[in-house]
Amino acid sequence: MKRKHLSILLAASLLAISASACGADNAAPSEQAPLDDSPSEEEVPADIEETDQSTENTGNTEDAEDSDTNVTNADAAESEENTAAPSPVSVTFQESNDEIKADDGTLLLENSTSMPVVAIEGADDIAAKINADIETHYNLSADEETLEMAKSDYESSLADEDGSWFRGYAQSVTADVTRMDDSVLSLELTSYLDMGGAHGNYGVVGLNYNVKTGELISLDDLAEDYAAFHATALDYIVNLAETPTYQEKLFGPSKDDLDSALFEWGSWVFTQSGISFMSDPYTLGPYAAGEIYFRLPYEKAYELGLKEEYRYNGNFMEERYYTSQYDTDTMEPLIDGTPEYSFDLNGDGTEEGIAFYGQIYSTESESEKYGLYIDGKNWGNVVYEEIGPAASNGYFHSSYALYDSDPSDGLTEIAVLFTAFGEYDEESGRSDTYPYTYLFQYTADKELQFKERLDGYITNPLTAD
Repeated sequence: MKRKHLSILLAASLLAISASACGADNAAPSEQAPLDDSPSEEEVPADIEETDQSTENTGNTEDAEDSDTNVTNADAAESEENTAAPSPVSVTFQESNDEIKADDGTLLLENSTSMPVVAIEGADDIAAKINADIETHYNLSADEETLEMAKSDYESSLADEDGSWFRGYAQSVTADVTRMDDSVLSLELTSYLDMGGAHGNYGVVGLNYNVKTGELISLDDLAEDYAAFHATALDYIVNLAETPTYQEKLFGPSKDDLDSALFEWGSWVFTQSGISFMSDPYTLGPYAAGEIYFRLPYEKAYELGLKEEYRYNGNFMEERYYTSQYDTDTMEPLIDGTPEYSFDLNGDGTEEGIAFYGQIYSTESESEKYGLYIDGKNWGNVVYEEIGPAASNGYFHSSYALYDSDPSDGLTEIAVLFTAFGEYDEESGRSDTYPYTYLFQYTADKELQFKERLDGYITNPLTAD
């Protein structure tokens, strides 16, 4: 299989892309809002409590819309009803930042990394093996090619009458933990490179480790009959790609395009709700679409023969994109409540049809509204009642996850993931962000009720300090 290279990010090709591409502001993926929802520069609404994220790995909470990332054994500790045993694995993050400047003090290149450091109870040797492999993907200090290009640009700017166009280069590698238990540790590494163009560029690489051996898990190790697994999983993804939600993000790739982009080394990770196949910006869709994720739910993966050793014993069922369709002539949102997914939410043995529409601006009322349809009835007002105060200064992270916090009650929670923005810093051009999860339950009486709001995304529990 082809191997995706993370460390240098194909600097020459990215330079050409950065110089010519148009679209989002020059910001790292963690600062990019998904789809058409743009962050406000206001402060967090008064009813939203700010939480300190400084020692927690919240990862790229604003990047691609559908990545369920950053999981730890804290997930089990936070819920007495959680059936999964605490993980023997823990992850901390080693932060580094260095700046390379010209003789006159001008910043040429800033390197920053947030590298996961793995510990495994009773298995120091396996942890050391995993850590050694992770380190091979953090090689920014050796990227002399990028530094030379920064120097060349800077020297060219000095020769111009107006050399103010030069802006120091920046590159970084960060990581999110997407699954962590006594069988699997999965990491999604994001490498970002800003070389002074219209915007920076970035790519993702998935690393999946067998916690018992420390070895990387390959695609062809997922099932005894991998050829059959691959073929059926690809068909599943092709069907996803034909849905309206994906059509608005994709260039229109063929089956072969999807196969070559998604079924290669580094293009997939285990998550809490399934196997996510990932593509970088420009691979299958435009930059504005960000990374595009195709999730194969565990239920389907089990049908295809996913080996027992890689099965997930936890509370997550599924995570979904929100629906965002517009009339091509008027650009008005198209909202008809057609189910995009079916699931038995209230334990009555019948699957409910679900359609979740993202943040929608009403020109008539000049207000935000939401659409959450269950069997054709819109419960968006219930969502708005809880999230409404923050609506003017935030957006849905991906849309919703189905999360079974208490298997004994027969209900499966709808977890709505929402990001609120804090104070905007003009110097950095960034805002503090505060992720929240709003949990709703659909009862046996077919009523949607708000349960609670949690700090952080329930799909991204906190890592160890």
